[in-house]
Amino acid sequence: MKKVLITGASRGLGLAITQSLLTDPPPNVKGCCIYTVARSVSDDLKKLIHTHPDQVKFIAADLSEPESIDLISKQAEILDGVDAFISNAGIGTEGLLSMISTQDIQRCIQVNLTAPILLTRQVVKGMISSGGSIVFISSIAARTGLSGLSAYAASKGGLLSFSKTLAREYGSKGIRSNCVLPGFLETDMNSQLPEEQKRKITSRTCLKRLGHPSDVVGLIRFLLSDEAKYTTGAEFTIDGGSTA
Repeated sequence: MKKVLITGASRGLGLAITQSLLTDPPPNVKGCCIYTVARSVSDDLKKLIHTHPDQVKFIAADLSEPESIDLISKQAEILDGVDAFISNAGIGTEGLLSMISTQDIQRCIQVNLTAPILLTRQVVKGMISSGGSIVFISSIAARTGLSGLSAYAASKGGLLSFSKTLAREYGSKGIRSNCVLPGFLETDMNSQLPEEQKRKITSRTCLKRLGHPSDVVGLIRFLLSDEAKYTTGAEFTIDGGSTA
């Protein structure tokens, strides 16, 4: 059975990806075992585990804690032979740089950049013999910059650069690495945004609405599929035209 590893899978985009791979998977990952990583298991994820006990596994890990990375890395049965890795977990740090604490900056960089790098280092070891697909969820902030999100933008920009470099380092081994840059999505992470800010963000989009996780999962399914076998080192923006 093929293995897929998804971080930040308990809600939002990560949960939507998990649901999609269960209900409408690309042919090459049909019937895969999905290892979901999150700090805690949400009610929605519990339902998926209950309905698909042989296909959905949960790994409790707080990616802001380096010890959690070590714990996952030592579980050879998970990381050995992973066919696809979706690095989705992320946190934000809202506020002008001078007002953000050192602790919050370090936590943002740890979750959004350091943890993906360390997990990918372990994943590629198991992909070298048979190849695989890695998808990093970055953000349009990596390209445009967003006031009040300096540390977040820096971490997502680093993730984009890492993805492109990884594609060059391991392309000859059949390992593909691509990066998805969503705009603002209706997720728990963005639910705390003031309504006025949401209206401003919406007004900048060509489609005049915020995105939903369902708007992004189709691209991710494509990147995992054999139809994308010649696609690597690429970046894909899905933002409703915010950066057009």
